[in-house]
Amino acid sequence: MNKTLSPPSLVRVTVPVTPEVLDAFQRLAKAGNMSTGKAMASWLEDTLDGVSYMASTMERARAAPKIVAAELHAYALGLTDETGDLMQKLRKMGLSGKGAGVAVARAPLPGQQPEDISPPSCNTGGKLPKNTSRPKGGNSGFPLSTAKVQAHANTNGVSPKAPK
Repeated sequence: MNKTLSPPSLVRVTVPVTPEVLDAFQRLAKAGNMSTGKAMASWLEDTLDGVSYMASTMERARAAPKIVAAELHAYALGLTDETGDLMQKLRKMGLSGKGAGVAVARAPLPGQQPEDISPPSCNTGGKLPKNTSRPKGGNSGFPLSTAKVQAHANTNGVSPKAPK
């Protein structure tokens, strides 16, 4: 005996949206070969976890705003820690900082050592000769070292002094 599964019960609603929102969902619908309503319903279904979390957070915030504010602050700090850990892993892999994409694009060829690869030429026309002397007046102190940048971040935006 064949049982046919009935689709879950659907509720139709009327949702006022701006022309930009409608245009975006119409483009999504066209790209996905579906109706605009189906595209909106699919998007809303995919983001249901986020909406549920936000609804419960807002409900709790009405009852105890200070507690929820502290929780959200802790959540943001946790995200900052996780982002810092991710950046540290990327640094160890050599995929962050200046020229991050170059490290991947200029991987050594078979039989070639990483130190044999010269850095890409810049918009000045190529590499500078190794015997180039520095301009008189010494080091200007820029770009700032990582420690100076961190000191800047730790002082709530008060700029660190560049060395003289």
